[in-house]
Amino acid sequence: MGNEFDFDRLIAPVGTRAFFRDYYEQRHLVVKREVPFFYESIIDLETILRFIESHPMTGDDVTMVKLGETQVRADYTGADHRADPRQVLRMYADGWTITLDNMERFVPALAGLCRAAEHAFSARFQTNLYLTPPNAQGFRAHWDTHDVFVLQIHGSKAWSIYDARIPLPLPGQSFNVEPQDLGAVSDEFVLNAGDLLYCPRGLMHAAHTSAETSLHITFGLMARSWADLMVEAVAGCCLADPELRRNLPVGFARGDYDRAQAAAIFDRLLAGLKDSVDFSAAFADMRDRFVVSRIPGVDGQARQLAMLDRLTLDSRAGARPHAIFHVEQDEETVTVAFGGNVVTLPAFAGDAVRAALNGTDYCPRDLPGELDDDGKLTVVRRLIREGLVVARGI
Repeated sequence: MGNEFDFDRLIAPVGTRAFFRDYYEQRHLVVKREVPFFYESIIDLETILRFIESHPMTGDDVTMVKLGETQVRADYTGADHRADPRQVLRMYADGWTITLDNMERFVPALAGLCRAAEHAFSARFQTNLYLTPPNAQGFRAHWDTHDVFVLQIHGSKAWSIYDARIPLPLPGQSFNVEPQDLGAVSDEFVLNAGDLLYCPRGLMHAAHTSAETSLHITFGLMARSWADLMVEAVAGCCLADPELRRNLPVGFARGDYDRAQAAAIFDRLLAGLKDSVDFSAAFADMRDRFVVSRIPGVDGQARQLAMLDRLTLDSRAGARPHAIFHVEQDEETVTVAFGGNVVTLPAFAGDAVRAALNGTDYCPRDLPGELDDDGKLTVVRRLIREGLVVARGI
């Protein structure tokens, strides 16, 4: 549990402070390592080939692409919508890139990396794998509407970065640029096994293989924007103010409609939003929905539960790495929200709960607050049962 491939390790030797200050949402970053097996604890080519050959996949799990063209799924799936590995591999041999979507569902190390990055960013991550044959190109030059980290697992890929871009596009602002409008190439480089590329959304890019097979992971950041928060806040106002819920004026779409009256109403409603919009409620709601949507990783949980009765006041325990949760307390209770669940305990347990979850190892005996020894053990055992705390060496 302590050796997970976390975000700090992902972008090393660039530090997280330097990354967020100098690159995040600003410009691309290329990390050249000359360590071909840097990602070997996550995945390798042979594992992916075995997965394709033997794992039952549906047409939703695998996509075949070549030069931006997506193959009709019926050409490589059967009547039951399952992908036929024989046809998938035949197409791969003919120059098609195999795309495996949301692989964190199937590869524990990728799930752990997602959890670590989600803890760092407070945003959802997903992983797609791209297996490209020699001398091939899966996608034409394009931009993405989410930031991606590209992890080169096997082989190499030549990348081109173009001047053309749209700053920080929203999900609906999809790529639509003609080849002649790509602009000049502003950077060219080769990612070899062990290297990393960070590509902010909206940055035009293209990549192709040479004489060897390439396997890379795109580690995608599905973040929420200020625009999302604004929409949530205004939606909250609409629930509270019936004026915002009135229909638009009758006949507003007719060519002879006088827009002046509607403009006056719009300006009045807009001015009222400044006083009625509730930032705190919208922000808390967005936070809570993210927290409860992230199921904690529970590596070793079966053993933790089997050995729970052996926990003593002098056992060592600590918060599970990268667990995402939120603690609130009022006069009567302390609540811990996480992964679709809520734990509620008496308010006098609040100090012990916060200390148990602060990321520093401890003995239950040393937890602060008003609980007696039995109460401290009860709190730690409850948090272990929920997957938020792990005991060391029981």
